Amino acid sequence: MSKVSRKDGKKPYYSSNSLPDHIRIREFQQKDIDEVQRIYANSMMDNVPYAIGDIMQHRYLLCLWLGLTYFTVKNHSNIHLLFMLLVFIGWGFFLYVNVRRIITSTISYETRHAIHTDLSRISEKYGSGTIQQLTKSDKHHSQENLFDQPFNDRIARFWVAVDKEAGNKVVGFLEIVDNEDEDPLRKKYIMESYAPHIKHLCVATNYKRQGIATALLKHAIKFIHKKNAKSLGVLTSTWQEPAMEIFYRFGFIEVKRGTMAYGFVECIKLRLDVEQWIRCRKARKHSSSISDA
Repeated sequence: MSKVSRKDGKKPYYSSNSLPDHIRIREFQQKDIDEVQRIYANSMMDNVPYAIGDIMQHRYLLCLWLGLTYFTVKNHSNIHLLFMLLVFIGWGFFLYVNVRRIITSTISYETRHAIHTDLSRISEKYGSGTIQQLTKSDKHHSQENLFDQPFNDRIARFWVAVDKEAGNKVVGFLEIVDNEDEDPLRKKYIMESYAPHIKHLCVATNYKRQGIATALLKHAIKFIHKKNAKSLGVLTSTWQEPAMEIFYRFGFIEVKRGTMAYGFVECIKLRLDVEQWIRCRKARKHSSSISDA
């Protein structure tokens, strides 16, 4: 396992250098739709603790917290330090409970909306047979051979990771889209018109930190490199800390920031130089082969 250090002192991100043998990556199939929607819903709810932590540290909420504490104790004479501390903690707990309730209901609503709109059309876009699946004769080939299959000219793709030991259960997925895909959020905020970019990257809760997201991302980068794409973009937010750690570890750089929801949500646009990533990967492999010789 490799450890990625963090400058903010928080718990480091641990990632597996290789995908478990029982996990494989393949193209999306129509039968996967229910599992994909379930994983998406659970992954969105997994972001609730990160969203709460981000909101509770926001300057607006901190000012409200201090203001409520001040106006509660200002009319009391002979204020004891313990009393002030209890008032401060009490208002903090009150704000935490309400922030948690609002964030949970908001994320639940957005998740249901996405499932009934965007994710409900996945089968039409990717499961109609326009992308050829691997045949039985290809099952012993390496994942690199996936790129030798006939593809259409568009970059938009949807891959799933499946667990062979659990009956080929879908445990993660990644979708990349190009300029022909209209995304209202990315158009409204800060996503520019370059293509391609990551639209969804989710892993089942019980399968996280096993290298699945890393493998899916590597798979996508290799694919778009075969398509001669120079960069890969993604729009994320401070509410999605685990995903941001993966993107930064891969070499994505911050291009632009923006806010939504009255400034409480900070959107971050990241971009990866695909050519540079491929060169660095080849250099690491070459260096490793020399050291092993």
